[in-house]
Amino acid sequence: MHLIPALPIRIFLIVAALAAPLSIRATEESGASPAAIKAGLSYLRALESAAAAYAEGQLPAALDKLDLADQIHPNIPDTWNMRGAIYAQQRSYEKAQAAFEKAAELNPGDFWPQYNLAELSLLQKNYPQAVAQFQRLKIYAGHGELIDFKIVLADLLLGKPDAAKPVLDAMKFPCDTPAYYFAHAAWGFEQKDSSDGNYWTYAGIKVFGVPRCLSFYDSLVQAGLLPPRNADGSIPDQSAASAFPDPTPGADLFQH
Repeated sequence: MHLIPALPIRIFLIVAALAAPLSIRATEESGASPAAIKAGLSYLRALESAAAAYAEGQLPAALDKLDLADQIHPNIPDTWNMRGAIYAQQRSYEKAQAAFEKAAELNPGDFWPQYNLAELSLLQKNYPQAVAQFQRLKIYAGHGELIDFKIVLADLLLGKPDAAKPVLDAMKFPCDTPAYYFAHAAWGFEQKDSSDGNYWTYAGIKVFGVPRCLSFYDSLVQAGLLPPRNADGSIPDQSAASAFPDPTPGADLFQH
């Protein structure tokens, strides 16, 4: 499971075989851990039920359903990863960190709990720590574009464009994810060039489609660079993109 977007701690449902995509959604990056699969169908269904409650904004109910999942089979990393994402949205950051650390302990070497811990640092504006954590994640294959985007964003928020620029310039194009577009959008906004920032944002959406861009969009929302999503979860049209939001924790930043 993975971790933060109305907040960039994203919550991606890992029970891809059971759950339809939601704001906590299954992606090509996500999937139930071997321990979750081994725990059996009853556990996976309980986990899916918790994710559905989370997607509807019923956070206490989601935690209750995770407790039920623990009763079916305790100490599964997926449960702790999702619990951490919920705590993060509730701004219970110490609980979130403990939950992600537990997920990492239960599944050593898994990328997503470590990613979520880095995302949590970014969320709490501990930018130097976030940069260091994301840089350590570069050893994991298959997540390079996402990690480069996060490093660029964290360095920009840290006020270090000279550190961000070489990472940005080294990003590959054509790209497999919206990361390239949204990294350039972050650069444009941080350079006070809203036209450039908006161009890259909406070009990325046009190329990759809204669902694949939501977590990247919400990362920039959390950074105060883009307006928050509409009440129905849709992305504002480009004419509204000059509005700056109050950062608010959201559901798509952390991976379950």
